[in-house]
Amino acid sequence: MTQGISTTRDGDKPVEYSFQEPSEHRNYRIFPAELEDDEPIAFHGTAETNLKSIIDGGFSFIGALQSLSFARTSSLALKYACDARTEVSPNGCVLTVRFPSLEKVAVESAVIHVYRLDLQPKVIGYCIIPASYAFV
Repeated sequence: MTQGISTTRDGDKPVEYSFQEPSEHRNYRIFPAELEDDEPIAFHGTAETNLKSIIDGGFSFIGALQSLSFARTSSLALKYACDARTEVSPNGCVLTVRFPSLEKVAVESAVIHVYRLDLQPKVIGYCIIPASYAFV
């Protein structure tokens, strides 16, 4: 388990899901089907070092980028989690989040874009992507 993970801003502790090697029979998804198939659920890939600050304080805009992006499937977020790995943070992380509503966010077929920080989803879980996993 990742060190220092606390409860979310609303008091719930996100669930840590064990990393299982993605496979074709699961459509390369890393979370249980009940999460993957739930409409207001989305996924965000990042470096593991960002996990605690996201859980404690929410998502934030980085630099000039004034939007947050969430994948509709964990398999897409997995790519971003792997791309975000660095020497300082050799592990990636995919967070699973629940939106209270998709009415005020930009929904595309594969991605949800959020342009206002007050429309953040709730972090309900995460999966650490080990440095040893090679995304192909």
